[in-house]
Amino acid sequence: VVYAVEFSHRSGRDLTNMSKRRANIVPIVEDARQPQRYRMLIGMVDVIFSDVAQPDQARIVTHNASFFLKNGGMILISIKASCVDSTAAPEAVYAAEVDRL
Repeated sequence: VVYAVEFSHRSGRDLTNMSKRRANIVPIVEDARQPQRYRMLIGMVDVIFSDVAQPDQARIVTHNASFFLKNGGMILISIKASCVDSTAAPEAVYAAEVDRL
């Protein structure tokens, strides 16, 4: 099962429509910064994949992991360096985000 959290209502509508064709996807239109708002919909998971274009994306994924990630689970994060800090070198941003995780 894939629990897909999307903040944008328009993208959330697309996600909801797509999930009608893919029974293994549970669409959740909510702010990923607030996992307590959707905690009753999700059990513990083996993997969290995060593709969040926000400056605090490492904090967002680790906060969700504290709610939903099983012991021994994995996080896969797509770090968007320019969203975190557009003035720093991407390599420096990646290293800092890895340290935060």
